[in-house]
Amino acid sequence: MTERGTTKALVIGAGIGGLACAAALRRVGVEVEVYERATELRAAGSGLSVMSNAVSALATLGIDLGLEKRGRTAESFLVMDHLGEEIRDVPFKEVCEKAGAPSVCLSRSALQEALLDATAGIPVHLGARATGFEADGEGVTVRFEDGRSARGDLLIGADGFHSAVRSHLVGPEESADSGYVCWLGLVPFDHPVLTPGAVRHYWGSGQRFGLIDIGHGRFYWWGTKNMPTTRSHAWDGTKDEITRAYAGWADEVRAVIEATPPQDILAVPSRDRAFLERWGEGPVTLLGDAAHPMLTTLGQGSAMAIEDAVVLAHTLAEPGAREDLPLALRTYEDRRRDRTRAMVAASRYMSDLEQADTPALRKVRDDYFRLTPREELARQNEEALTFPGVPGPEPRVRRPLSPLERWYWTADRTSPLSGIVRARVHGPLPVPLLRGALDALQARHPLLRVTITGDEDGAEPAFRPVGGRPIPLRHVVVAPQDPEAGTRWEHEVNAHELAERVDRRAGPLVRAVVITREAGPGDPEDVHDLLLTASHCVADGMTCLSLMREWIELAARLGDGHVLPRTSNRALPATEDLLPLRHRGAAGAAALTALMERDQEEAARLRPRRIVPSSPVPFGERRTRMVHRSLTAGQLQLLTGACKRHGVTVHGALAAAMVTAVAREAGTSEPAYFSIGSPVDFRRELDPAVSPGEAGSYAATLPSRVLYRPGTPLWPMAEAVGRDLTERREREEHLSMINLLGRAGPNSSSDSEPFMRYMDEHGPINLCLSNLGRYDFPDRVGPWRVSGAQLVAGISVTGALVATANTSHGQLAWNFSHVDGMVPAARAQHIADEAVRTVLAAVGD
Repeated sequence: MTERGTTKALVIGAGIGGLACAAALRRVGVEVEVYERATELRAAGSGLSVMSNAVSALATLGIDLGLEKRGRTAESFLVMDHLGEEIRDVPFKEVCEKAGAPSVCLSRSALQEALLDATAGIPVHLGARATGFEADGEGVTVRFEDGRSARGDLLIGADGFHSAVRSHLVGPEESADSGYVCWLGLVPFDHPVLTPGAVRHYWGSGQRFGLIDIGHGRFYWWGTKNMPTTRSHAWDGTKDEITRAYAGWADEVRAVIEATPPQDILAVPSRDRAFLERWGEGPVTLLGDAAHPMLTTLGQGSAMAIEDAVVLAHTLAEPGAREDLPLALRTYEDRRRDRTRAMVAASRYMSDLEQADTPALRKVRDDYFRLTPREELARQNEEALTFPGVPGPEPRVRRPLSPLERWYWTADRTSPLSGIVRARVHGPLPVPLLRGALDALQARHPLLRVTITGDEDGAEPAFRPVGGRPIPLRHVVVAPQDPEAGTRWEHEVNAHELAERVDRRAGPLVRAVVITREAGPGDPEDVHDLLLTASHCVADGMTCLSLMREWIELAARLGDGHVLPRTSNRALPATEDLLPLRHRGAAGAAALTALMERDQEEAARLRPRRIVPSSPVPFGERRTRMVHRSLTAGQLQLLTGACKRHGVTVHGALAAAMVTAVAREAGTSEPAYFSIGSPVDFRRELDPAVSPGEAGSYAATLPSRVLYRPGTPLWPMAEAVGRDLTERREREEHLSMINLLGRAGPNSSSDSEPFMRYMDEHGPINLCLSNLGRYDFPDRVGPWRVSGAQLVAGISVTGALVATANTSHGQLAWNFSHVDGMVPAARAQHIADEAVRTVLAAVGD
């Protein structure tokens, strides 16, 4: 942003696209400066059409260029043969009326005058030939040939077919020649066969001619003729050649050529380029012919530039857009890409069809127009002449944190609270490919584009869009011969991802790591461990696994040459606002009260035991560490088979094994109740339901008090865990738990100590198992084999030992997180090993 707090745009090019862009951006409060390489603004002596779709687009911003006074509304459209015999009357005017705006034919200079009137007061710098630009985190600087430079927040290249901005972005390009030259003329003219507002196209063999009324007694004409590229690119003929080319054509065609002075006839090559799928990077984008040059066959070149300008302005006018300009520009590009691609392709197709130069192709061309039903011709024209409209605002999250989110944020401010997901990818995987896929992933999820703001005491925290900051990606390279290469991901998780909080001030609230072990002697392929770490404010375990899968799949698509759409998912409100009505207001409060009374009575009656810390650790000094364990495919098969035989869930068996391990480690010799928490996913129960692929935290932890009896089989305890969770879910206690933070949670960090202490001493996460169950993470994505997808949970201030489990790739990952010091590493490893032994011993019973 500029010092005045406004957004400043630099527009390169003062043609139709550049001036339309300047007018549109000013309408939405953007400060604009235009830079033009020409030393004077002088439009070429030719004409054009501003189609209905462009007029409608400008109207959405309240811009009326008064074109009907400057030119002539198209009243009729006839396609003729070269002798002037009618091939087809095109239903053009009726389609314009249906589209809600006229199509106006006028001189290029008249349109330029109209646009200059609309941009009066906007600085237009002439003789400014752009040679390059540099973008940084604060904006973009453009350099000019004469040594000048300009600084702005964003840069729009509207500098036409030979765009310097495009060249800087994509490098040298070849143009696609159409195989014909195009002659242009504009002259005072009248003829008995021409009615007011007439548009006439004449078709011959390898030649065409257009004759268009532009008002005020003048007609604009154009003619095309097939010829070798060496001539069409630099035609150096005379008017006599043009006259000979149209000898024997309709009288009005020959007459208008005769009436045009030779010096007023322009010859231009007819060419376009291969469609460019990505128009910009960072705070830079393209517009009009600089982005998508097209042949003139459809007469939509100026209209597409105007539509671009309008859509760009509306996109930048959306709430939060200017806080993330790169994302806003990519959103604009996404919104324009399909329509402009279709127009470029249609212009090329119609050019090839209309320029037919053999009897067979001419017959196909003429029969197509003669025989196509009028309704179909109208439909085709309506699609082009109707402005698609202004898209809905780009989803962005900009709101205060809910009580649930505020608690996660408060806990994270005290001690890091993040979730980490890991997946292993086998095969060549360039980091730039991962970077591009990560950018696309971020663009899809509004919560991956936020930071959290609040005062020094942590009061009034709110989500705010980040200003174009990408998800950080750290690359770690491990030598193939390193004996710990296979477990380096565990070191990175413990040393960094669990120990260091995500940068909540700068945002975004997620970061990524790729750990690469390149192929070497005895290593047949590269191996990459991908880590994705997210603040619990924006992602739970299910979210993290879904994001990891999406990241890898996007990388595969990008590697195949696909352009990744950046259309964003919806921006969801806070979880509390998605609860069913029976859990809101007075009804929700009553349900929460009933839950709390039941829990207090049960806790008083059963007096469940918890993990006793080895030593106290102050809240602010607590750091999570992880012990990785897993069950092989064979062990998992034995476990699932045993669970079926005993009528219990896998979650119940794992939870019972953890309770057994903790009880044995504590030396429990008599029957005793233990408390273990189980996070319950409630996405499908919200209104509206939330899909697993949408970012956010949608799990509530329920405590189960289960009876441990020394020396007894595991299965009765496993059955008790499953039964308890089923009953609690039937009472919808997991949904009631969401309201607990609104009633008893802290409002800020300064008043969080009592609640933290209560949760630490009585909360359900002291011992906890977060089991996501079977997650169908694909074994192959694109060219890669994928394995080892699993979750690791941070604990922060409210627990001592939390295990995460998920089944993917035929194995069960079982990771034990512990607060270092409260549960030292040796103790955590002992509990983890005892839990695994307990399960494996039980399945053999």
